[in-house]
Amino acid sequence: MTIHPLPEQARDALLTRQIPADQPLDAWPVDAPAATSDALRAACADITRELRENKGWLVVDTGLVGLDDEQLCSASWNLFTALCRPVPQYRSGELMYPVEVSAAPTLASSHYSSSSRTGGFHTDGTLLDAAPDLAMLAGLSAADEGGETVLVDAGRLVEALAESAPDLLSLLEEPHPFHSGDNAGDPVMLHRIVSRTASRTEVRYLRRYIEQGHRTQGRAMEDKLVAALDAWEQLIADPAHQASVLIGRGQLLLWDNFRFVHGRTPFTERLHRRRLRRGYGVFRTA
Repeated sequence: MTIHPLPEQARDALLTRQIPADQPLDAWPVDAPAATSDALRAACADITRELRENKGWLVVDTGLVGLDDEQLCSASWNLFTALCRPVPQYRSGELMYPVEVSAAPTLASSHYSSSSRTGGFHTDGTLLDAAPDLAMLAGLSAADEGGETVLVDAGRLVEALAESAPDLLSLLEEPHPFHSGDNAGDPVMLHRIVSRTASRTEVRYLRRYIEQGHRTQGRAMEDKLVAALDAWEQLIADPAHQASVLIGRGQLLLWDNFRFVHGRTPFTERLHRRRLRRGYGVFRTA
């Protein structure tokens, strides 16, 4: 794993805006910090280039590990807003969201984020009207063992499936219903799991939502679609396609949400809890 250190000259602007610890989750600022610098602008340009044109994901080390939690959350958010415009993660409007085990999740629909469950590779925001371009996890602390975020480049999966089973791939390129099952009144979203153009492959995926989407519509999934999802999951599970990232304190994992599916490994919390902060964003420029 390659870690991109944030240049020391770029850090000062991240410390100029402090966001209170009790700031409502739906009221975190969406504007970039007013104070900036040539060094921060250059660093953000490099990060954006890596995300949009090259590898598609990276870990940024802010070098601010010595800050307290409130200061570190603020600095991480300031960097995120310098890169993109944050968008809500749920229909209830949360912009920043804690990803940590909780006995009382903030949202009923966020049970995965607030649990120690593993598996369930997915893209983020599949139930939103518009999914985010960019996903971010900012590290406050890691668990005693495990808890790596696992990224899988969907482009590689599509290439493999196009070669081995193009008929199954064609099914993934058709619209399918997505629904969480948590709130019966929520709309069913129709998405192509895989969308391809000459220059780009995009993916929207969470198998449980697809299965629930069919149930919500009162119809069974066709056997061939089940076979296509099984083949897709088998490719995701291949370690050759996976990149595992342990997010340390003061680090931000950023990735192209339309290019990667992600999950996490099991983790054990004894003395140390796995505590992350998540954001969704859209790039500010086309």
